[in-house]
Amino acid sequence: MTGEGGRQMDEEKRERQRYRRLKVITTVGPTLFVAVAETIRYFYLRLVLPPASVSLVAVLVTLVGAAAFSSYVFSEVERIEQERAAYKDAMMALRERERLAREMHDGLAQNLAAINLKVHHLRKLVDAGKLDQAREELPGVQSAVYQSYMEVRQSLYDLNASKRLTEGFWATLKKQAADFSKQTGVLVRVEPLADNQEPWNELTSVQILRIIQEALTNVRKHAQASQVLIEATWQDQEVAIRVADDGRGCSLKEGPDRAYHFGLGIMQERAQSVGGRVEFDSKPGRGTVVTIRLPLGKGGDRGGKSKIVASG
Repeated sequence: MTGEGGRQMDEEKRERQRYRRLKVITTVGPTLFVAVAETIRYFYLRLVLPPASVSLVAVLVTLVGAAAFSSYVFSEVERIEQERAAYKDAMMALRERERLAREMHDGLAQNLAAINLKVHHLRKLVDAGKLDQAREELPGVQSAVYQSYMEVRQSLYDLNASKRLTEGFWATLKKQAADFSKQTGVLVRVEPLADNQEPWNELTSVQILRIIQEALTNVRKHAQASQVLIEATWQDQEVAIRVADDGRGCSLKEGPDRAYHFGLGIMQERAQSVGGRVEFDSKPGRGTVVTIRLPLGKGGDRGGKSKIVASG
């Protein structure tokens, strides 16, 4: 993160320099233009042209100069904004790779380490001739291998999330839910916003998909649920997306570490990457609800370019 922080500081310094240069140009440029134009008018044009013609030429030169200068300023501002957007996209991609690497370390790497220990233990049992005890241990090894397989599938699914969004957010989410139901036997129902509204940009769509997928992963790993409802609704000036299961739930009184063990940390980090937060509510025997709240400003900005903030 130190390297990332250094790159961000360097980019902010370059951006300040570009804006200072543009400020100097917009301040000094018009003054120089007027000074040069008045010099030419006074020492040359008024000597070779009649007064009416001098006034006409002065107006035309002023209009052309103003149009050219405005075009230059706007092109510079546009270039700066494009560079800023490209830098932001690059930093987002870097953070996303770091997140995926961390998730694989916390999930797949730990599962493989557990499998290694289990296999080592099985080998000892077989060498000792304790075959019955070894057979009892096999289901645990098989479960750990399957868990690792699912972690790999999930990582590949996450890496390709943005490519699937060409079909639209809700169509992609419904396919994701159908795939989950097919793999686990858990019924997943999706209720989108009216008219399948998507009042956010593509980057936010990717992060929402991954938050929901993490919630579904928790259902598969821990909830012992039979069905899940993914529901999106407008609530005043915000959109709320709820992922609610009918599983066994857990007690949040057991401390924040347990909640983060259930993926809240990853979900929270993904929401914060687009400026937001996630709610987590669970009680023993009453299932779990993960809620993403997306304030969209007064009246709801549905243009697809708004910055999405998920608050809890």
